[in-house]
Amino acid sequence: MIITNQQKRAVAYLLHEIRPDWPVASLVSLIDKHRDVPSLGALTIAATTKAMEATCKTPAPIFHPGPHWPEAVRAQLPKPPPCEDHIGQDGYTCRSCHADIKAGIRPPDKLGKHHTPENEEEP
Repeated sequence: MIITNQQKRAVAYLLHEIRPDWPVASLVSLIDKHRDVPSLGALTIAATTKAMEATCKTPAPIFHPGPHWPEAVRAQLPKPPPCEDHIGQDGYTCRSCHADIKAGIRPPDKLGKHHTPENEEEP
């Protein structure tokens, strides 16, 4: 299903009401990049669930696969990109990257992305 402009703006304004720190224009742009969703209802559930999470600082994780999406539509979501450093791990949820971040050897913005620690050289 392709989200219409009116639906996109309605979801953006709803999310902005829940999370005033998420600007409407940014939300509209984000939703526009991910317009092909299983249904408007599924998007609304996933988006409001993520918006209610205090640990979710930006709206980008709304479109990551996960338990915030209704179970009936999870199989219809696009496959997440693979982690660039850890074979077999999804880039958004890579356990190895999370362990590196907790250990302080990977910055949080490198979750699922290639990272060479400063004390190691590139081959």
